[in-house]
Amino acid sequence: MRGQRVTVRIAELTPTGSGVSKELGMPVFIDMVAPGDLAEVELFDVRKDFARGKLVNLLEPSPERAEPPCPLFKVCGGCQWQHLSYEAQLHAKTGIVRQAVQHMGGLDPALVRDTLAAQPLHYRNKVQFPVRNPQNSQRILAGYFKKDSHELVNVKFCPIQPEVLDRMLAVSKEVLERHKIWAYDEGTGKGTLRHINARTSFDSGEVLVTLVINMGADSRDEFNRSPLGKRLTEAADEIMAEEPSIVGVCVNLNTQAGNRILGDQTYLLAGKSSIEECLKSSRDDYPEKLRQGLKFPLSSTSFFQVNSTQAVTLLEVVFDQARELLHGVDQPLIVDAFSGVGAIAFWLSPLAKEIVAIEEHVLAVEDGRRTAQNNKIDNVRFVPGTVESVLPDLLSQGRRPHLIVVDPPRKGLSPTVVQALLESGSNIIYVSCNPSTLARDLKILTGGCGPDQSNGATIGYKTRQIQPVDLFPQTYHVETVTTLERLTTDGSIGNMEEA
Repeated sequence: MRGQRVTVRIAELTPTGSGVSKELGMPVFIDMVAPGDLAEVELFDVRKDFARGKLVNLLEPSPERAEPPCPLFKVCGGCQWQHLSYEAQLHAKTGIVRQAVQHMGGLDPALVRDTLAAQPLHYRNKVQFPVRNPQNSQRILAGYFKKDSHELVNVKFCPIQPEVLDRMLAVSKEVLERHKIWAYDEGTGKGTLRHINARTSFDSGEVLVTLVINMGADSRDEFNRSPLGKRLTEAADEIMAEEPSIVGVCVNLNTQAGNRILGDQTYLLAGKSSIEECLKSSRDDYPEKLRQGLKFPLSSTSFFQVNSTQAVTLLEVVFDQARELLHGVDQPLIVDAFSGVGAIAFWLSPLAKEIVAIEEHVLAVEDGRRTAQNNKIDNVRFVPGTVESVLPDLLSQGRRPHLIVVDPPRKGLSPTVVQALLESGSNIIYVSCNPSTLARDLKILTGGCGPDQSNGATIGYKTRQIQPVDLFPQTYHVETVTTLERLTTDGSIGNMEEA
């Protein structure tokens, strides 16, 4: 019953980061616990099939616990697993993927390999801090929200971001306070500053700052003429002068109520409007272009992985699997679906005659085309539009890719895309950020079948391997790269030799 205190042993961690005990005859979910903990728990939400509780007293700590590197960990909602050793985090993420593919996907959990480790701290290249003013004060507070709330936790330093972003935040707050740029109040809709955003290049160390403000303007000239625009421009110059790593300051205008962070208008206040990140491999068996590195221009609104170093690890997994699937194929055609700015497409470009990158966000397509020009890559073609419309259209033209890479959002693949994949007969690499929707889609792909246009037979897919990659240490989030091979009705696996 609600309010009851019970003693439980934590069995494992769930895909949402909580621990779970099943000793009471139903699952009891508790935050801030580790597998192996013996804990006194107070139940606050009791349902027919499960209950939720809060940790009251840790009776026997698990050996998998660690001292959190952040003093704000217990109140800040930015991270969930700083109380776990990094080895325990990796083990838990592997277990989460294995549970999903076994119980939801009906697949052998042995297909899931051990999660690839990352640098556990100081890895984020992008931050977005909401801001507040304390009651009866004009001091700017910035940080993250407490879990399941809009109560702000003021952050002075954050161990999952590089120190240069700590300095950026301190300088930005100080200068904005000096210029009387006060925080936006989401309750009243009044005030000016909504967010302080920034991204940094791990290659150059440069920082680009974006101030999100509650202001509307029909044009850049109107913004420049306004008193607020003039104050923000002066503040931007001072921010850059006080922190040399900051090479540009932009302003984004957003007057919409709600949780949307960025509005549609972004203007440069001072310095450069973009920075450049370089992703490169250190592997000797890779093409020279990947060892030299691919350079990506990043603006305030660019789509890009927040962990530059581990993004290379993920891309290397994709490249290795693509190289195996395309072995012996002459002049391969690859489709990169949900391509974003084209990081996967560009990374695979040495393997293909042509890559079609499908992306619905216009700004990402524009960034991708600039990146192709800057890196002198001429075999990647961006097609703006949804995968649901572009991929079936491509197939209807008789163009059959040798490989399709899909990297969908957390909701996974729509039924239309799944059907197009089955009809394509192409080998598939599925990059996922959600083990649950991955497992759901794998169950359909490995259990379904479609026509094989080359010989009139039917085809399905066999899951060859699932490789988790840790892009977000200290959190429960995990990326996976799954390799699916085209399987004909006689059980054989084959590569297509024509497109």
